[in-house]
Formats: sequence, C-alpha cells, structure tokens
Amino acid sequence: MADDNRPLKYMRYAIGEIILVVIGILIALQINNWNQERIQATELDGLKKSISSAIQSDIRYLKLIRTGRENIGIRADSIFNTYIDSQKEVLVFNDYAFIANTFGELNNIIYYQPNLSAFDALKNSIYLSKLQGTDIELLLNSFYSSAERLHQQEEDYNQTLKTDFQTWSYKFRNEDGTLFKRPWEYMESGDIKEQFLDVLNDDYTIALFAKSFEELDMVDLYDQQIILGEKYIEMVEKGEVNFDEQTKIDFSGTFYSYAEVDVLNLLVNGKIPSDFGVIYAQSSSKFFDGITFEDDAMILTYPENTFDWGSPYFTINALNNRVTEMDFTKYKKVILEMKGAIGGEQFALAIKDKYDLPDGTESRVDITLSNAWENYEVPLEKFETANKKIIKTPLAFVFLGGEGKTIYVRSIQFN
Repeated sequence: MADDNRPLKYMRYAIGEIILVVIGILIALQINNWNQERIQATELDGLKKSISSAIQSDIRYLKLIRTGRENIGIRADSIFNTYIDSQKEVLVFNDYAFIANTFGELNNIIYYQPNLSAFDALKNSIYLSKLQGTDIELLLNSFYSSAERLHQQEEDYNQTLKTDFQTWSYKFRNEDGTLFKRPWEYMESGDIKEQFLDVLNDDYTIALFAKSFEELDMVDLYDQQIILGEKYIEMVEKGEVNFDEQTKIDFSGTFYSYAEVDVLNLLVNGKIPSDFGVIYAQSSSKFFDGITFEDDAMILTYPENTFDWGSPYFTINALNNRVTEMDFTKYKKVILEMKGAIGGEQFALAIKDKYDLPDGTESRVDITLSNAWENYEVPLEKFETANKKIIKTPLAFVFLGGEGKTIYVRSIQFN
C-alpha cells in the first residue's frame, strides 16, 4: 500500500534542508562580519598607534621649542634688569658675550611644524567614523586644531621678528652692528664699551629684546599642546576611547563646561588640576612663600608671630583667565583629606563669591586637625554668605593670630 505521507515527508525534509542552508549562510555572514570587524579594529588600532608615534615626535620637539622660547625670554628679562634699566657701566667679557649671544639666539627663527601624515591617513580612511562621538576623537581634533593655531601664531610672530631685525640691521649696517653681534672680535683693538652700550640702549635694540616677552607668553600654549598629546598617547596605550571622571575635570576648561562634571576635584594627591590656582594672602605686604608641594600633598605654613592673619586660597583661571567664576549650586559638600604637622592645628575654611568683600565678613567653618590623615566633610550650606552661582574663591584657608602652624592637604573634592 502506497505511503500517502511521502509528499509531506519530502516537503519537511526540503524545508529542513533550506533552514540548514539559511542557518549556514547566516553563520558564515556572522563569521565574515566578525572577521571584518576584527580586521577593521586591528587597522584602526594601527592608525591610532601611528598617530601616537607622530605625536610623541611632536612632543619631543615641542619641549625643545618651549625650552628655547622660555630661556630666551628669561635671558632677555635679565638683560633689561641688569644692563638696560640699571644702566650698568662696567662690562667684562662675560657681559658682552651674554648680551650678544642672547641677541643672536633671539633672531634665530624657530617654529613648530606638526606631523600630520598619520592623522591625515585616519581622516582619509573609513575608520574615522568608528571614533565619532568618543572623547578620543574630541582629543585628536583639539590637538591638531590647536597645533594649527599655534603654528599660525608662530608664523605671525616670526614674520614680525624677521621684519624688525631687518630694520635693525639696516640701521646698524656699519661696523656698530657687527661689533654688537660679535664683540669678542673687537675687544683686543680697544675699549668698545661705549659703542656697545650705545647699540644696546638704542630703541631698535630694546624693541627687539622686548619681543622676547611674547615668547614667554607662548610657553603656556606649548604646555597645553603637550598635555593634549600626552593624554592621547596614554589613552592609546590603555586602549581607552572615553575619558574617566578625573580627566573630564582636568580638561573641563578645554572641552567641557564644569556643570557637566558631577564631582569637582580641586586637589588630587597634592596636585591642582588645570584651570585652578592657589595664592597666599596675608596681613603684610611682605612676601611669604607659605605654599609648597611635596610628594602627594600641598603644605600650607603660617609663620609664628609674623602676621595678624594669613589665607592661602584657590582661584579659578579657566580659558586663559577669561573665566574666573563658577556655578557651585550642584555641589552639596566639600570633603578634604588633611592632617596637622603635630595635631591640634586650628583654622577656618571659607568660600567667597565675586561680590564678597576682602574684609573677613564671609561665612567660615572652624576646623581642628589631628596629626593623622583624616577626611573632613563640610556641607556647603554652612557658607551662608557665598552666592553659590557666582563663586570666585572655591576655597580659602584662614589662619588668625600669632600662633604658627603647618597643615597638609592631600585632596579636596566637591560633590
């Protein structure tokens, strides 16, 4: 008797075969996708490492340029203080050599030329989109856009310097110019002091030396460029594409608004994040270096029987000092890790807004330290006089009277 179920069996068998084939195709596609993603991830990692190598090379040169510009600015400042402003009349060989060599080095053009080949390769590849929306993409774009601005600023400065030097060279195209640039060649022939000082004190020479102060002003730009580059290298080495909370805080003035940060660290292991500073004020105009940094702590010293009061305080210096106040309304407390040198040290904490007068009328919270590291938590509501929307002094330490004391502060955190 014929099996009437054979067509149904054949159909089930065929459907099963089709399902197996489809599953096989899907698995093959998935494996192919995994392979493609692995290959693309490897190639993207290679491009990121190539950029890291290029940035390492950039950083080495940036540090050299930074040192060169800082040194020439410091030496020119010394020339103003020692020779031009004071009208020094007695010169020895070292004086002539120092001035002439500084003048010659000032007029040697230096500039930063970023290595763009690896970054251009990434931009022209299919992989840039894989970094879209990540912090490392933001960091890269910031590094190279900052490099372009820095290079343009250098070009403008160097061109002005070149023009000014050409003007100087035309004015002193006679022997006086050569004597000023190479005085040692003329010293055996007689007293050159008068000629040398005449050139040194000429307005054109003074203007050229004054240009060097612009080089000192550029040092911060190199520092910022180096920080950006070193952070990128660190993230590539760690395989990270997004910032941790502390990095967000460190780069808040560059990438973010501080309002985006849930925890604000004013001091981390004795180090102050960028965009903040610390100053020591006291009842006397006499300079006192009462803030030092050792190991992982900031050390604040108040000398015995010297001042009526002293106050080391933090400042906000974001965006090249254009932003000097912050909104602290989202923070509820400040936590400080501190200890005293001997224990029993007493002082007060204060927070001030931009309208608080420097007369001691702001709210304060008294603190007494032990000689062991401890956390001290203070609710911000205790600083009643400070308008939290416009804080200008995030935190101040207030010492009163004649009793000397030394305190150690390791961390300060607002949350």
